[in-house]
Amino acid sequence: MNTPLIRPALLTDLPRIRQIIRAAKELLKSRRVDQWQDGYPNVAILQDDVSRGKGYVLEVQNEVHGYFALSFEDEEPYRRIDQGAWLSSGPYCVLHRFALSQRLRGTGASRRVLEFWQQQTQARGVASLRADTHPHNEPMKHLLARYGFTDCGIIYVRAKQARHAFEKMILL
Repeated sequence: MNTPLIRPALLTDLPRIRQIIRAAKELLKSRRVDQWQDGYPNVAILQDDVSRGKGYVLEVQNEVHGYFALSFEDEEPYRRIDQGAWLSSGPYCVLHRFALSQRLRGTGASRRVLEFWQQQTQARGVASLRADTHPHNEPMKHLLARYGFTDCGIIYVRAKQARHAFEKMILL
């Protein structure tokens, strides 16, 4: 398989992004993980990602097979952490809404996304990567741990849903 190209998402990519997100929701549901089972992420969120330049796609042979968003904003759920502490108090970049098609699972595409995320963060002079995931989303927790992230505690997202919060410090 060719290494996926990562590029900014376009509004014309939204139908395919929605398919990938729907499949990810079904996969989580089949694993009995109730993450993304409440209508999130919805079309409005994905459109906002794309229109604000936060959304990215993974493309193989001109076909979209993955999606994620990067946010450099100070996000409200990340201001309070329970049962632990952040590694830093400075600016950070958050990975959101990460989903791959079946074709890219197990191909190293996740590593490619994490490398891209780190490169984009370093390029802006930011030393902290943050992410959160459902307490039962073992694949995502494993991925983050494997790439040097620390489980820092619990944050709360929409409607006070608990999420494991991860952080990794990078060299600038």
